Amino acid sequence: MLGDRRRLRTFAEAIDIRDRRGQPADRSLLKLRADIDDSIKKVQARRDSLPRPTYPSDLPVVQRKDDIARAIAENQVVVVCGETGSGKTTQLPKICLELGRGASGMIGHTQP
Repeated sequence: MLGDRRRLRTFAEAIDIRDRRGQPADRSLLKLRADIDDSIKKVQARRDSLPRPTYPSDLPVVQRKDDIARAIAENQVVVVCGETGSGKTTQLPKICLELGRGASGMIGHTQP
């Protein structure tokens, strides 16, 4: 889960420091592995329970859904411009959800 990443990274760094100092870290490694497995299971459970979005065909954003989905999949940042009422706010999170985004955390988008 996105919320687990910082905690697990910090834990892993502490284990690395212990290892470099020659201190035993076997139990810590086992706990880290268990925590990582638990986080992976949570993400998979969320993926398995994601709703299947539906799209109203009359919205301009929906008519360009494949192009927008490709842009989101291929880029870290995507700017979508369109008229008020074109479906930007309501449909973009659905497109992200359909791409598997949000399973490990949340989907967020900004508006001016």
